[in-house]
Amino acid sequence: MKVSIVAAVAQNGIIGINNSLPWHLPEDLAFFKQTTLGCPVLMGRKTYESINRPLPGRLNIVLSGNSDWRPSPAKDGTPRSVIAYPSALPEGSTTQIATATNLPNALKWLSRFEQVFLIGGSNLYQQALSQNLVDELILTEIHQNFEGDASFPDWNRASFQETDRIVNPATPERAWGFDFVKYARVNNQSAKN
Repeated sequence: MKVSIVAAVAQNGIIGINNSLPWHLPEDLAFFKQTTLGCPVLMGRKTYESINRPLPGRLNIVLSGNSDWRPSPAKDGTPRSVIAYPSALPEGSTTQIATATNLPNALKWLSRFEQVFLIGGSNLYQQALSQNLVDELILTEIHQNFEGDASFPDWNRASFQETDRIVNPATPERAWGFDFVKYARVNNQSAKN
């Protein structure tokens, strides 16, 4: 199983403010959807609550230390069904919510999938990187500083090699540019193997 982090990161490391994005970047949202569609996405509870719905076409796994946590009902008031670890999981493209209480259990649970995306927040990124659980970083590197209260963790750049970069320069409508960048773990060794 390949474990990839997907994140948009400002020049000063900021990834969020008040549980939302500090920028409006439709190209990044489209890139995120294209990258993750059909695969399981793993996120912290706060990240899920900022989205406030399961991402369509993806199995949504929410990490919460509270095993009784449940998502808020749908807009029409219908309760959202939840699969809890260690129950059987549907296909990765099934729009469903699952919960687990810790990252190692969640990754073990997801081991039958070819690819899993970690989509936030900063605590999940930090835990995955510090435990060497990440095979790939897929970052939108924004060439602008932003104010925020959540940052992407420091990571050992020597452990990863840039494999792809798509440059998106500034435009008359947007004073700053951004790049879609992929970094693969060097020699692809990680603690989960």
